[in-house]
Amino acid sequence: MKQLSEGKEKKIYIVILSLVSFLGTYGISYVCGLVTGTHFSNGVISVAAFVVNYMMLKQAWEHLTLLKDKKAKKRRILYSLGLALFFSVLLILGYQLKAKGYTDPGVKGKGMILLRGMSLALVVWPYTNYFFGWVEKISVAKEERIDKKLWKAKYVFLLSWLAIFVCWIPVFLAYYPAVMSYDFHRQSIEAVKGFIWFNSYQPLAHTWLIWLFLNIGQALGGYQTGMALYSIFQMLIFSVACAYCCSLIYRLLKSKVWVVLTILFFGVFPIISVLSVAATKDILFAALFLVFICLYIERTICIESKRQKVLDVLWVLEGIIMILFRNNAIYAMALFALCYLFMGKKKEKIKVLVMCVLLILGGKLALEGVQAWIGTEGRGSKVEMFSVPIQQFARVGKLHGHEMDEECYKLVDTYVPQVYWKDYYPPISDSVKANIGAYVFEETWEKHYLEMLNAWIKVGLKYPNTYIDAFLELTAGYWFFDDVTWAEVLGYGTEGRYGAVYTFTSSVSDAIPEGIAHESKFPAFEEVMEEIVSGNCFYDWPVISNLFKPALYCWILLLSAIAYLYTKQSVKLTIVLIPVVYLLTLYLGPVVQIRYVLPFVVMAPVLLSILLTNKIKG
Repeated sequence: MKQLSEGKEKKIYIVILSLVSFLGTYGISYVCGLVTGTHFSNGVISVAAFVVNYMMLKQAWEHLTLLKDKKAKKRRILYSLGLALFFSVLLILGYQLKAKGYTDPGVKGKGMILLRGMSLALVVWPYTNYFFGWVEKISVAKEERIDKKLWKAKYVFLLSWLAIFVCWIPVFLAYYPAVMSYDFHRQSIEAVKGFIWFNSYQPLAHTWLIWLFLNIGQALGGYQTGMALYSIFQMLIFSVACAYCCSLIYRLLKSKVWVVLTILFFGVFPIISVLSVAATKDILFAALFLVFICLYIERTICIESKRQKVLDVLWVLEGIIMILFRNNAIYAMALFALCYLFMGKKKEKIKVLVMCVLLILGGKLALEGVQAWIGTEGRGSKVEMFSVPIQQFARVGKLHGHEMDEECYKLVDTYVPQVYWKDYYPPISDSVKANIGAYVFEETWEKHYLEMLNAWIKVGLKYPNTYIDAFLELTAGYWFFDDVTWAEVLGYGTEGRYGAVYTFTSSVSDAIPEGIAHESKFPAFEEVMEEIVSGNCFYDWPVISNLFKPALYCWILLLSAIAYLYTKQSVKLTIVLIPVVYLLTLYLGPVVQIRYVLPFVVMAPVLLSILLTNKIKG
């Protein structure tokens, strides 16, 4: 009877496992159908997918049964299934947008997305289950004995700094004197015309640096020399930040291999090396943000309490300088302080909150101080903050303008006039936003926020799916791995020099009629780099191409935070919380570009090191 019972249980187990594998194969078939436009489920590959699903699910379940603690098992199942479902739903939303230009509308449509997400989650679950198993394992790992012959951290810093800077020299020569793209056109005009023309739409501290080096260049022979000196200055600052990160990784992991890999990542990875000579504020901000996070890691994990006060002061001062290069850092720190109230350790709460208040107030005073010192009254419009609602109004107008009732039409037309609906472009708000900022923002948006919010809600209730899709299209590069709009939003190719990184020269203007010449000192190497960052040839590189995607670095942040929640490591959670809340501010931005994610790109090695180390004090 006992053997019969065991045999019956085995049959039931096989039937359930087969059914679950079949449902998982349905989820894969649906996604593959969206990708290829064919009926994947009708092909023989779907049989192979079923077999692989069955084997993976069987192995994952057997792995799970090794957990004897029922509470721990339940926690693992909830977290792994929750993460699998979240990832699967986002995957389906991304592929629907890519294949159809919209996500399935209405309650039925969203319900089917959820059901299909649940099916796909059955395929993803074995991998999330292994992820949490790995997280458990490393969170309880014993500290390894430290070899006294290992390099000292200060030598790691110096060697890393030298190695990274040397790696960037060929890139500097290739793009001599600098990559003068993105917002350089506007800032170079202001810099040449003088302080009174400066506008805080771009960070005044960064425009001042451009002004400084252009003037130094003029004294030494020309603007080209000035921009070459600017590139060297930026490379020095950026490489110092990266070297500090390398030395911190060494102190955390005591691993030469990790340090060497990190140096190679910083020095050779094209996104980082090309951006190191790009004259845009995001590079210096990324360097300052990296140092900001490393200082917080030091004061939280590495330093004894006696030396922590010094680091606390440095953290606040460095943070104030960081804010000078990105206004939204203030909002991120305010959100971090709010979250820390609920997540921080009791004995640290007051101290960290005071530091955050000093940082925010100091940053605000610094911004106003620079404005007063420069003597300009030019202040950037707040229209940038409303990129998402502008896109939502514009999408409603473009898609539903012919069918809207009179009240809804009037509301949309008030905030985004009909004449601009045709300019709506899903992955970037700049075309519509520029017109709104120039012609209607002061009249209908600024200082009328409650009226705008009321109108936004009314229109959203009538067209909720259009609002959702507008937001998803605008932010896809942050969460959808197979999104390509971030790398080709304005096109791509070596002729136009658009692509993953913009490398065109935008220095010609009324202020500089002759422009600042781009004269490559290493044209052969420039051609190679242009194929990568403008031609996007990395599309053809299996596996490695994922290193170029903004979504990878956003998911590293998210997975780190989830791992610390799962293992109840509150100290580590507060570390990763800072970049997470900064990421949230990017979700309100006008477009996804790799330069915006650069702080997370350069931060990835140290975040992975934190994940691997168990040396947490307190």
